[in-house]
Amino acid sequence: MHEKTEKKIIDFIEGFQLIEKGDKILVALSGGPDSVFLLHILNLFSKRLGVKLSSCHINHNLRGENSNADERFVKALCVEMDIPLTVQNEDVPSFRKEKNLSLEDAARRLRLSAIWDIAATEHCTKIALGHTFDDNIETFFLNLFRGSGREGLLGISRRRGIVIRPLLSISKKEILSYLKEKEIDYRIDVSNWETLYRRNFIRRELVPLIEKRLDKDVKNNISHLIEILSCEEEMISEIVEGEKKKSEGKSGGSLLMNRILFRKQKVAVQRRLIIEAFEDVAGKEMHLNYREVESLRKAIDGSSSGLRFSFAKVIFFLSSDTILVKKEKVFSSFEQQEIEIPFKVKFRNRWIIEASILESIDGDITEPSCAYFDLEEIHPPLLLRTKCNGDRFIPFGMNGEKKVKDYFVDSKIPFWNRNEIPIISDKQSILWIVGLRRSNKAKITESTKRVLKIEKREIDL
Repeated sequence: MHEKTEKKIIDFIEGFQLIEKGDKILVALSGGPDSVFLLHILNLFSKRLGVKLSSCHINHNLRGENSNADERFVKALCVEMDIPLTVQNEDVPSFRKEKNLSLEDAARRLRLSAIWDIAATEHCTKIALGHTFDDNIETFFLNLFRGSGREGLLGISRRRGIVIRPLLSISKKEILSYLKEKEIDYRIDVSNWETLYRRNFIRRELVPLIEKRLDKDVKNNISHLIEILSCEEEMISEIVEGEKKKSEGKSGGSLLMNRILFRKQKVAVQRRLIIEAFEDVAGKEMHLNYREVESLRKAIDGSSSGLRFSFAKVIFFLSSDTILVKKEKVFSSFEQQEIEIPFKVKFRNRWIIEASILESIDGDITEPSCAYFDLEEIHPPLLLRTKCNGDRFIPFGMNGEKKVKDYFVDSKIPFWNRNEIPIISDKQSILWIVGLRRSNKAKITESTKRVLKIEKREIDL
C-alpha cells in the first residue's frame, strides 16, 4: 500500500517538475502528520531526486506547553534523521494587535515571513510546504465564500516561485494510513478540532455534510473543476498579458493604461486588467473585492473624465484617454514661497529650481527646463507656488491672456499632475509655468543689461 502512495507523490513531483537536481529544499516542519510525512518522503527519495534537505520549525507560542512539546518533537526527529533544523519563535498576539488581524491571519503571515527569511539565510533554492489534496478543497470553499474570482477558485498552486507543494495529490487519509503502516510518530494539534476556525469548520463539518447529504464524491468533483479552471486560466492570462503590453506603460512607480483600448476589451479582460494593475502597484498581497472592481470598471468604460478612485492607498485617475494608477502620496498643501534673487530651492522634494544673474544668455532658449528674463522688467519679490483658481498669463509669443487651466487642458497635461507643477510669478503676474511655458513678460531684447536665468532639474531619488 505504501509503495502506491510513494509512487503517486514522486510521479506528481516529476510530472510537474517541482524539483530539480541540485536543489536545497527547506521543509516547513510543524510536527503534524502532513509535514512529518513530507520530510520522510523527501528524505527517502533525496538521492533519486538529487537534493539536499534542511528544515525549519516556527513556534507560534499559542498553545502553551503543547507548543513547546511540538518544538521538542521536531528537534528530536531531525536529530534522528540527521537533517539540519532551524527553530524560530514568534509573538503572534502582539503582531495580531499591531496589525489588527485575526489570529489565523497573524500566525500565517509571521510563519511565511519567517520561513522565507530562513530559506534566504540557508541558501535554499526551494521551500516545501505540506499542503494536501484536502487543504486544496478547503481553500476552494474559503475563497468561494469570500467572493473570490477565478484565480481564487484555483485553490493552492503546485508551485509559486521557489515554493512547492508536493503533497497536493495526496489525501489526509492516505497520509495517516502511510504513517500508521510505517509506525512514524507525529504530533496532533488539538486546535485543528476547534470549529470556531473557518478552515476547521469546513474540514470537520461542511465537507462531511455535503458528502453525506449531496454528493459523496464532492472532493474529486471540485478537484476536476480546479484542473479545468487552471487550464482556462493559462489561456486568459496569456490574453491579458498581451493586452497589457499593448495598453500599459510605467512612469516611476506609477502605471499608465490606455483607456480607449481598455473600453474595447471583453468584460472578463477588463476586470483582470484592473486587478493586475492594482496588484502591480499595491503589491500581490493586496486585493480588490468584486464591488470595487465593478465600480471602477464601469467608470472606466463610461465617458466621464476627471474621476478619482482610491482603494487601499492606491489611486486610479481617469482622464479622457488615459488611466493613471499610483500609490497615494499625501502632499502638504504647498503655500507660496517668497524667494530672493539669486536662489536655489527644492520643490516637493522632486525638483531643484535655481536662479542666477548673467550678463547674457548662456544656453539654448528653446530648452524647456530653462527660461531667461530681462531682470530690469521683473517686479520683486518672486513667488514660487502652484496654480490658483483664476490664474491667467500671456504665453510667450502671444498677445492675449490665457487661463492657466485652459493652457493645461490644451497642452494635454493630465489633471492629476496639474497641482504638482511649480509656477514662478513676480509681484504683478506669472513669469513661468516651470518646465512648460514662459510668459511674454520680461523678454530679452537688445537693450537688456542683466539676464535672469531660471532652471529646473529633477532630484535623483
